[in-house]
Amino acid sequence: MKALKLIIAREFSSRVKTKAFILTTLLTPFLFAAVVALPTILMMLSDNDDIKKVYVIDNTGLYSGLLESSKNYEFVQVSAADSTATGKEKGTALLQINGDLNQNPNAVTFFSEKQQPPRELTAYINDVLTEAVRNKKIDDFTSESNLEPQVVTNLQEILKSKDKIHISTIRWDETGKETETLGEIATVAGMALTFCMFFFIMMYGSMVMQSVVEEKSNRIIEVIISSVKPFDLMMGKIIGVGLVGLLQLVVWLVIGGGVMIAIQMIFGINMDMSASVDTQQAMALMKSSNVEMASFLNGFFSINWVQVAICLVLYFTGGYLLFASLFAMFGSGANDSQEAQQLIMPVMIILMVAFYTGFAAARNPEGAMAFWCSLIPFTSPVVMMVRAPFEIPLWELALSVALLFATSVLMVKLAAKIYRVGILMYGKKVSFMEMLKWLKYK
Repeated sequence: MKALKLIIAREFSSRVKTKAFILTTLLTPFLFAAVVALPTILMMLSDNDDIKKVYVIDNTGLYSGLLESSKNYEFVQVSAADSTATGKEKGTALLQINGDLNQNPNAVTFFSEKQQPPRELTAYINDVLTEAVRNKKIDDFTSESNLEPQVVTNLQEILKSKDKIHISTIRWDETGKETETLGEIATVAGMALTFCMFFFIMMYGSMVMQSVVEEKSNRIIEVIISSVKPFDLMMGKIIGVGLVGLLQLVVWLVIGGGVMIAIQMIFGINMDMSASVDTQQAMALMKSSNVEMASFLNGFFSINWVQVAICLVLYFTGGYLLFASLFAMFGSGANDSQEAQQLIMPVMIILMVAFYTGFAAARNPEGAMAFWCSLIPFTSPVVMMVRAPFEIPLWELALSVALLFATSVLMVKLAAKIYRVGILMYGKKVSFMEMLKWLKYK
């Protein structure tokens, strides 16, 4: 037991004290936030040299007054005689209307130095001119048909109305209680958690395998085995690297929780862990200018993040223990890193199957495929994270965790039998059949 503790401490401290680990652990959450905000920042920076002023030459005098300036663009009416002076300023463009657009829709041209003018600017001009042409045609039709102008005006207002039907989705549980569903945000969160779990297990499992191969190729393993049992050495590596992963995971959860609390305080959102959202608060947010952001925040804070955090820790622990033992087992039979990559191919196939199954289960988290893959120990660590943001029956969660940890313990025992033989096997390329024979050695 003393030797096991020393190995765990060595594997843990040798990784935690590195600058790469400290920087990765502290900066990764902020890096993800920066990646999300980067497109907006780049768009803001790219606007500095964009078109800000548009000179308008309207030979008809019908349309120039319809183009309204905003904080982004300024429309300036000029005559054809002054057109030679326009376009010399940086960040300017020229819009020329040569005729009645009702007669000739192509009688408008936009001049600028840009190969690709701002799409929102050209779209705004197009919408304004199209609406003007449509209104002129409606007025002509109204006068020709002897219709009441007020009737046509009311009809136009109805057609311009942006009212949309919002369907509320309600779930009935077994007791008949009604709760509002979480929507797309829970699905997106589940898919993100699935990717994170797959990444964590593969990354830390590879660390274990790399450590085994490195010590074996350097012949250090022969010296270590003389004073330590092979099982203690394998478990020390698995537990030590696993503790590194758990520490990193906890730090990320703490930083993520701090960011969530900060968002809660900034936006004034009640962080209710149930599936329902305060109606008055939702209505207040929906009346704000950013409706999409309000809807996103409501769905985000409606997820039971306590359940998500518990599932993340439990399934990372069980899944890592299961796959890390496999990585250590196949790493012990390899002579170098290249050979180890070939031996762990079956493990990578299992992980990839679990990964793609998780994304497929995101379409129906309560379906038969999601249910059975949540119980199979080799797929449950990844697939169950898709379901973590949703409500999971307690018996199903307990059964899944019990099967996962029972299989992990069994796999550790089987891996230890192969590990004790493989670490002392040199110069021979090992096959899978031969590794199976090592299970019978005593």
